[in-house]
Amino acid sequence: MLKVLSNLTDLLLGLIMWPLAAAVIYYYPDIFYSFTASVSSFIINANPAYLAGAVFFLLFRFNLLPFIKFPGSWTREGKISLAQRLDTWEHERAHWFFAILTFKFGARIEVLDKPSELGHIGYMSTPDNTYNWLITIGPYFFPTFTFLLLPLIFIPYEPLYPFLQFLLGWSILFHIVQNIADVKRNWSPSQGSYTDLTTLTNSNMTWFSILRSRIFAIIMIPALNFVVFTYILMTLQQNF
Repeated sequence: MLKVLSNLTDLLLGLIMWPLAAAVIYYYPDIFYSFTASVSSFIINANPAYLAGAVFFLLFRFNLLPFIKFPGSWTREGKISLAQRLDTWEHERAHWFFAILTFKFGARIEVLDKPSELGHIGYMSTPDNTYNWLITIGPYFFPTFTFLLLPLIFIPYEPLYPFLQFLLGWSILFHIVQNIADVKRNWSPSQGSYTDLTTLTNSNMTWFSILRSRIFAIIMIPALNFVVFTYILMTLQQNF
């Protein structure tokens, strides 16, 4: 039964892929306006703890803190750094979430100690090795850490709020900055390898399938981020 549901979901997502992209283009002005309005309202009304968390992450990420340094490379002594393992876990967990959401139960993630022969440091696999574009593109618009923290704002315990708001600000900037880095890193496949953003339309990569994947990514990734963060910021403002 689950296999049937999974296959039907994959088929449906394949059918709506380009009509959805066309609809997103049509509604882009409205999507962007809603996003900018929510950002403006949030900045005006938000507790400074959100900003403090965001600024702390930026200072850490770009090595501007005197007492702690962000790892400057992907590996250290042949092994993947803790910071990059955390980034990879967050990325692969988003793949996993959308795999489960599309009835691919039994999906699992693996974060490696050392890069594989293809240069990959983490994987998400499904039981039957079938995927869809929502699974593949998921990490590029779904801020895992933010969504893990978000339910905590509804706990009626005010002393928790400043610390939680700091972490939420940190998590939002973490997603934005690392997402930009992930898009840049996965935009072009290395020789003999593949990336998320080149296999959205066809796992057997040709120049045409890579072009279509990139077009779809350019359309959908910004729009989906705008939509997701509009609702995140609206939810956070209910707690002001």
